[in-house]
Amino acid sequence: MFNINACNIMKSITTLCTPRFSIFIYRLHRIQTRSFSISLSLNKSWQKIQQKYMAEPETKPTLTELNPPPDYIPHRIKIWEELKTKYQNYIASQPQVDITITLPDGKKLPAKAWKTTPNEIAQGISQGLASATVIAKVNGELWDLDRPFEKDSSLELIKFDDEQGKQVFWHSTAHIMGEAMELCYGGCLCYGPPIEQGFYYDMYLENRTVSGLDYE
Repeated sequence: MFNINACNIMKSITTLCTPRFSIFIYRLHRIQTRSFSISLSLNKSWQKIQQKYMAEPETKPTLTELNPPPDYIPHRIKIWEELKTKYQNYIASQPQVDITITLPDGKKLPAKAWKTTPNEIAQGISQGLASATVIAKVNGELWDLDRPFEKDSSLELIKFDDEQGKQVFWHSTAHIMGEAMELCYGGCLCYGPPIEQGFYYDMYLENRTVSGLDYE
């Protein structure tokens, strides 16, 4: 089991290096995040990395975040906080009227507009379902688990074994890896979508490359 965070995620990657570009391809056996565990495929190189990392946790070099962080990080956080506050204020101003949520089996559940979330519905059904759910689909639209319903809605709870669940999970986790690459290396992210069996990110570094020592 590995808890994903900005720097430790870098310990579980394979790396392809050119003089100035480093391409990170990320594969896990198991990931634990948002209180759920998901099984993913292994390749032999990752098995070797995992075995060495687990066998020598105290002697391995540890990546640390740059201090101070790159200039664009505080600027980005400032914009994010402003947009988040604006959205929260908008939600708080909306009328919390009674609505009905319809599940795939036709069952109807009461809820409040602009208050009840898909995650709350999932927890009301079972904690196991809530823990295994990656993303919701509301009226046919992918919907964050903590985003409140806005009106009468149909609801599907998507797990990782669904193709859309995989793509959402890998897309989100690619951004976590991208954050690690920014905070630990100060690199400029280039491109990094989810792929068939995982995800990747490439990064531009001005005066260095990434070597095997960075993830051994």
